[in-house]
Amino acid sequence: MPINDTKSSDTAKGGKMLEDPRLSMNNVRVPRRDNYEKRPVLSATIHPDLKRTLEAMSERTGMSVSQVTDEVLYTGLVEMQELPEL
Repeated sequence: MPINDTKSSDTAKGGKMLEDPRLSMNNVRVPRRDNYEKRPVLSATIHPDLKRTLEAMSERTGMSVSQVTDEVLYTGLVEMQELPEL
């Protein structure tokens, strides 16, 4: 699938991930802002398709883009065995 193919983005892997019930306000595993005083900040340049996906997930779940990104990164790093599961 070409990276810039916008027609297939809804039915590609990203579309399936948007419907994933594991990401909901009741299943968050990364500590929220109210759990500690100051959070570290990381700025990164990401592909526009990833940005749209994270924003869509944010709107669908009611979580901030930052919270969604934390959850996605945490889940991926645990699955890759780069981070221990909490």
